[in-house]
Amino acid sequence: MRRHDARSMDTKVFEKAPQCGAFLFLAYIFFLTLPSPSLGASGCRPCEGTLHEVSRVVDGDTLILKSGEKVRLIGINTPELGHWGKSEQPGAQASKTFLQGLISLNRGEVRVCPGVEKQDRYGRQLAHLSGQDGQNLAAQLLAEGLGWAIAVPPNLSRKDCYFDAETKARDKRLGVWREVPTRASSLRGNETGFHHVEGRIVRVGESRSALWLNLDGPLALRITWRDWKAFGIDDPEQLTGHSLEARGWLYQRKGEQRLRIRDPSSIRWLD
Repeated sequence: MRRHDARSMDTKVFEKAPQCGAFLFLAYIFFLTLPSPSLGASGCRPCEGTLHEVSRVVDGDTLILKSGEKVRLIGINTPELGHWGKSEQPGAQASKTFLQGLISLNRGEVRVCPGVEKQDRYGRQLAHLSGQDGQNLAAQLLAEGLGWAIAVPPNLSRKDCYFDAETKARDKRLGVWREVPTRASSLRGNETGFHHVEGRIVRVGESRSALWLNLDGPLALRITWRDWKAFGIDDPEQLTGHSLEARGWLYQRKGEQRLRIRDPSSIRWLD
């Protein structure tokens, strides 16, 4: 039976709600009445960094501190809001509103623990964030199905926490987990941005720098030899014919559609 309590408010509920200040204010009040969730996932230790005041939430995985520094949450990717002529992805406003509620619940302050890699290519600080209550913000979003867990070396210290939290939402088919992964065979070959795809390996190739897993479609998964060591698979040729799910950012290079896999957790084997 589907729950109808506050914690189970899902993407579709938020998508249908008016996107206005009054709605966001009511959402804040709603969250303030909730008990802090307790996530017992392995590796989900509180961040013990300094408390910082939050100026505003940009989207479900990015916020700006009062100091002016833009922070990108480690461990999660949430649906994208509409920018630069692109349409808004389902669940984008839901994840933003939920994060705003968590910030409000913690009186507008968060603890910031910078990652081993401290900045991304856009100049944003990469960090694990916890509220005053000690709860990890990314893990709470993931447990509600408001994004996908991601693991990008070397920022892997709470990887188990994030994927365990995601599993809670996936088992209940919350948020993004209502939708099945995109079939690799259905890709046109010109898609970009974050995707969760499913396909069958039809060919395994090798180059000087990487291993290539070509799926039944225009997409090839690229795994550098350095990253491949973490997979613990001696003979990659044995993967031919096996089905998998993969997540990451699609890009174009030399007329080909590619997805770089940085960590074994970005692949889920289906057979």
